[in-house]
Amino acid sequence: MTMTPRLITIAFSHYCEKARWALDRADIDYVEDAHLPLFSYLPLVRAGAKRTAPALVTDDGTVLVDSTDILRWCDAHGRAEPLFPPGDDEVVALEEEFDRHLGPATRRLGYFYLLKDKRATLDVLAKHGPRWERVLGKASRPLAAALLRRGLRIDPAGAERSRAVIDRTFSEIGERLRDGRKYLCGDRLTAADLTFAALAAPVLLPDQYSEYLPREELVPPAFREVADAYRATPAGEYGLRMYLER
Repeated sequence: MTMTPRLITIAFSHYCEKARWALDRADIDYVEDAHLPLFSYLPLVRAGAKRTAPALVTDDGTVLVDSTDILRWCDAHGRAEPLFPPGDDEVVALEEEFDRHLGPATRRLGYFYLLKDKRATLDVLAKHGPRWERVLGKASRPLAAALLRRGLRIDPAGAERSRAVIDRTFSEIGERLRDGRKYLCGDRLTAADLTFAALAAPVLLPDQYSEYLPREELVPPAFREVADAYRATPAGEYGLRMYLER
């Protein structure tokens, strides 16, 4: 007897957004099991995964613990053209580059601004996960913020390092797009495009990602200023377009 795949997530994680996007695009039915940070550890371990989200428990009970593996599983089991075209090493290299560098940088910079603003943080925590997690998450916000700051090295120096990584990546993508191409590799969306857009979401704040963000009026002004600057770049415009075409 098969079961519906279960995607265990931290709802607002951009790596989880990457996995959701791939599953939706492949027209694969799944159930999202969303949690708040820290509270996700137990369901992940119970499923046989690591402590990091996302994890996909497939219809045959296999557990995939990496977002890239989830994309490849979607290629094998979904109804869409493959995100990793056979033999296209450029797509593989770009997707890995974004995973290793862009994703951690946008996560750190996003947390840097949000964790300083109590109302913005509480607004995000109130949206996702079981009710008991949301209640405890609100009460334990100072502790959770401290653990995240320490674990992800979220401080002014870390934020500046992350800005440098994001700036370099956006500049490189802008150069790649200068010839007028619509996608990063070839003439259709691949894992490179999907991964860039999803992992850039924390600094682009696309409307289609808004349910995972603070309400617009609660986004800290300094964060909005940073996001507006990135949105105005060629790479930012391209990332937002990927969301519009999703």
